[in-house]
Amino acid sequence: MFVKRLDKEDELLLVHRRKVIRDYQENGICFSCQNFISGDIFPDDGLVIYEDELVRCQFEKFPRATGQTIIVSKLHYEDISEMPIDLGTHILKISNAIIKLHKEILGAEKVYMCTICDGKRNHLHFQLLPRLKGETIGYQNFVREEGVLTDYQETTDLYREALKSIKFNVFE
Repeated sequence: MFVKRLDKEDELLLVHRRKVIRDYQENGICFSCQNFISGDIFPDDGLVIYEDELVRCQFEKFPRATGQTIIVSKLHYEDISEMPIDLGTHILKISNAIIKLHKEILGAEKVYMCTICDGKRNHLHFQLLPRLKGETIGYQNFVREEGVLTDYQETTDLYREALKSIKFNVFE
């Protein structure tokens, strides 16, 4: 897995994605819900590493950190204040497993977790941002310049296989 600097084509794709999101939001449409229908905003591209009836987890195509992972609720909640506690527990169990894999597979020293559900018509999601050895500690990791993920297939296969062997009983 490698994150390279954006080239002109990648920049255009990212600008287009942001415009599509903004257009949906301006029209009162949740872009994440729309993506679950169409798959056109955040296409799988082989980046989905775990999915069940409640959540989808995938690597970010335009990450700020190597291995940046998005965990998105399939049901619509504007933010964490609307999230049922059982769903939060489920997300934390999955997050814990992914964080362990980030440390094992990517060699992450720490993994930051955040949820930024901001703006018009947003959708509950969490982000995991691994911090690798030698990278800056702290909040700067949330505002790094985006890159584009390349050479990730082998890594996503490792995550999928590992996560497949874990039983995340829903609302256990």
